[in-house]
Amino acid sequence: MKQVIDINHWNRKEHFEFFSSFDDPFWGTTLEIDFTGLYHRSRQKRQSFFLSSLHAIMKCANATEAFRLRTDGKGVIKYHKVGVSPTIGRDDGTFGFGFFDYDADFETFACHASQEIRRVRECSGLAFPAAPECAYAIRYSSLPWFSFSEMKHAGSFKTGDSAPRISTGRLIEKEKRLLLPISITVHHGLVDGLHVGEFVKELSLMTKG
Repeated sequence: MKQVIDINHWNRKEHFEFFSSFDDPFWGTTLEIDFTGLYHRSRQKRQSFFLSSLHAIMKCANATEAFRLRTDGKGVIKYHKVGVSPTIGRDDGTFGFGFFDYDADFETFACHASQEIRRVRECSGLAFPAAPECAYAIRYSSLPWFSFSEMKHAGSFKTGDSAPRISTGRLIEKEKRLLLPISITVHHGLVDGLHVGEFVKELSLMTKG
């Protein structure tokens, strides 16, 4: 489901038009978020930390309205729900793109995700998913080989892609806590610091304890 925003009666009309006129309307930030609780819970339940952490990220992204806004070349659309398009690695060192539909139930989400991971790993090349929902899905990459304090995401500004980009790195242990580096890049015509702050607050509450 989706809703077309009436821009002329939208309180962000000037913000959207101003930033949309930029050559690069995206801005981003990188933080370390405490994932200690979620990490230990996933280990106890024998769940994939990759999937459990991504599910938490997507739950908070869907709870943050601004993360569900997209441009379509004509205006702004608000989606009722957004999925995620992650990069999925293969044994030969290449990767492909997948699409995981979001479901509030972790087991349902993980079941679909596992099938999609299998599909991508059995393909070659970029393996773009056929799901039309992928066009407005959040872009996600997990980089477990290293931690980071800054990240620049690739973007296709000329195509009008306005989906948020989120990347996570290797867990960092500090004072017996496990911190996950997370980079968030968003379209400034749709998402401000306030909205990213809402997302980070919800994610921190979900993953720390």
